[in-house]
Formats: sequence, structure tokens, C-alpha cells
Amino acid sequence: MDNTTYYHDHWADVDEERLANYQQLFQWHPAMEVLISGADIRPGQVIVDYGCGPGGLAVELAARVGDKGHLHGVDLNEAFIALAREKLAANGAAAWSRLHHVTDDNIPLRDATADRLISKNVLEYVADYPSVVREFHRVVKAGGIVHIIDSDWGMIAVEPLGQDKLNELLTAASCAYKTPLIGRLLYSEMKRAGFSQVDINIIASADTRGRLLPVLKNFLRYAEAGGMAHARARELLDDITTSIAEETFMMVLPQFLITAQK
Repeated sequence: MDNTTYYHDHWADVDEERLANYQQLFQWHPAMEVLISGADIRPGQVIVDYGCGPGGLAVELAARVGDKGHLHGVDLNEAFIALAREKLAANGAAAWSRLHHVTDDNIPLRDATADRLISKNVLEYVADYPSVVREFHRVVKAGGIVHIIDSDWGMIAVEPLGQDKLNELLTAASCAYKTPLIGRLLYSEMKRAGFSQVDINIIASADTRGRLLPVLKNFLRYAEAGGMAHARARELLDDITTSIAEETFMMVLPQFLITAQK
């Protein structure tokens, strides 16, 4: 893949190992409730899941709006769309769901279509996040809510790596993120896009059991794409897995929650 567009291309073309990781990472779990509660999702709403991935969150959103509502899932990966479609059908939500495969960052819906739009850990990867935020503003109805969950990789902590090794990893993996510091940028961008009310919250819980190991494995793959030697990536992974086994591991990646009303 071309490193200049890797931030986009590595989502359009996902290999089987990463796909398996994402199936696990993107699965809905009740602990995620705190991430989406600000969206105020209710039965009967029309909701957009922007960057729906393999459908873990989409299934939960479809269940919440119910058969009087409608779910639109949008993603640029065809395999994700196929998996999400299967999951929605298996959970009886196919009749009030529609999935859209896209090749750019636009949403194939008319103006003022949605009551709610949720985007979870997507905007760090898009080519032009201000234009995507304006697209969100276009798609939601007056009084509708856009709820964004995203990371800020400048605030990550991973032990046992220490700051020097972590900086080495972040530098090598930077090709995978168009805007790695997106979390801190979204409040002002939502205001500039014309949302009438914008609220921000930050959640920073510590993983001490290795639950986020798949995130780090993907991160190391990104680092190799960015020029880190495979042997060095394996060395860092060994440090991490050893610390998990020894119960000395700790990782924090703050999540920014931006809730904006049109």
C-alpha cells in the first residue's frame, strides 16, 4: 500500500487476521454503554452508523430504534458491510436496516434524513475531517444529534514500553492515522460546522488485563507498514505480552465523546 494513503487504504483492504481482530474489538458489550449514552437513542428514530465496520454497534443501534425506526450503516469496506448485513439479519433487524458501501467519505443520504448520527473511532482516518463534520451537519435533521467517539493518540500510555519506546512506536505507526490527535480537535470543529450546542466528555479508563492487546497488535502492524523492522515490532510485542502475563501491564487511551445538536 502507498504510505501517503495508507490511513484510508488499510481500511478498504483488511486481511483475514485483522478482520478477526476487528470482529472481537467491535463487538457490542454493555460496558460500551457509557460511550453512546449521550446520543439519546430512542425507538422510532432514524440513525446513521458512520463507519459501521462489521456491525457490532449497528446491531445494538438497530435494536434500540426498533421496527418503527431505521438504521443506515455506512462503511468503505465491502467485507465489513457483508458481515454487518449478516448480523442484522440474524438479529431480525434486516427489515429496518440499510447498509451503504461507499468509496469516499460522503454519506449517500439526502439532507436532514437522520435523527441521530454516531461515528465511533472513524474521524482519525478520514482525508478531510472538517468536510466530514459538515457532512454530518447536512445529514441530520434540525434538532438532531451527532455523537462522535474518537481517540487522541497523543495521550496514550502503554506500560511496560515507557515513553521512548512508545514514541518510537507512535512515529512508525503514524502513517495509519490521517489525524491522530483528532480527539482534541473535534469540539472546535463542531462549533465551526454550525451545531447549536456542543458538549465534550473524556473517558480514560485503564486496561490492566490486556483486553486491548488486539489494538496494540494492529498498531504494531501499522508501525511495520511505516518502516519499523519486523524484529523490532516482535520485540515490543514480547515486552507487552510478558507484562500481561506478569500482571504489570497498563494501557490508557482516552476517548473523546463529542455530542452536538443541530
